[in-house]
Amino acid sequence: MLRLLPRFTRLFTVAVFAMVSACAANPDRGETRRLPTDAEVEQYNAAVEPAERIVCRQETPVGSNIPKRVCRYVRDIEETSAFHREQLRRALN
Repeated sequence: MLRLLPRFTRLFTVAVFAMVSACAANPDRGETRRLPTDAEVEQYNAAVEPAERIVCRQETPVGSNIPKRVCRYVRDIEETSAFHREQLRRALN
């Protein structure tokens, strides 16, 4: 029984260290991200390639009547659309 105590102590120490590390590694830490303004988006879009541009729009989440402003890169929108088209094509075949 006494031999298990050091093993348990090491295991407990590792578990506590992992939990503390996970908390410290969280980049958000409860902070909310600020979305870019229309002027910032326009200025950014003027300096980058078309695929790297940002598009912002109002979207109403499912189960809510309150619209949210969502900003995405054009390339991400195109990749998501292509993925969903492929999934729909596979489901219908």
